[in-house]
Amino acid sequence: MRFTIGKYVPTDSFLHSLDPRVKIISTFLFIASVLLVQNLWGYIVPLFFLILLVYLSKISIFTYLRSIKNMWFLILFAAIIQFFVSGLEMSFFIALRLSFVVLFATFLTFTTPPLLISKGLSSLMKWFGIKEKHREDFSMIMIISMRFIPILFDEIDRIIKAQIARGAKFDQPGIKYKIKGLIIIIVPLLVSAIRKAEEISIALQARKYGIGPRTSYYELIWGKKDTLFLIISIVPILLLLWR
Repeated sequence: MRFTIGKYVPTDSFLHSLDPRVKIISTFLFIASVLLVQNLWGYIVPLFFLILLVYLSKISIFTYLRSIKNMWFLILFAAIIQFFVSGLEMSFFIALRLSFVVLFATFLTFTTPPLLISKGLSSLMKWFGIKEKHREDFSMIMIISMRFIPILFDEIDRIIKAQIARGAKFDQPGIKYKIKGLIIIIVPLLVSAIRKAEEISIALQARKYGIGPRTSYYELIWGKKDTLFLIISIVPILLLLWR
């Protein structure tokens, strides 16, 4: 599993059994707590709750850290920019902030199947009075986007290996060879993406998507453990505000 962001990791854990709505809300709460951190010592609070999530999800910490590896360029770029603006300490602070945001975001996708995330989003939007048709369309767009991200990255990996097998060289110096190498990856990637989008469109039409009200195999039931986890999710914000 080279690209972990957006992928579901099936295990039998406490977090996997929770209602997707509480996990979506908790994800926003955990990310909000990271944004409230004012200094380096303040990251002890989100670190503690991140370790708790890793333990409750029964997913290896290395799987979580791999999600940071996938986003290393963005994190490094932001840290470098911050270094020239505010110095080394702020650069490290921003790198930690982005890393925690990525880790808390992947907690949702690791423990919740994409279809349940879609259904949870649709149910949450109902609380804000959004019409059912718009809820279903938005949740479908979100779920297709989430599914496409890891698929496209896996496709890039396959294309690179196929081009190397055909004799392509991506390590040659010079801007000319870099552009050429980029072209032989982008063109087949676009063709593959269009083909997959067409397959999804045909599949949705075959299932008569958009014709009449939709039904679902899964029924969302909010239980006591969901309320307990929601309370736990609020604690880091309270701790950081209290400090």
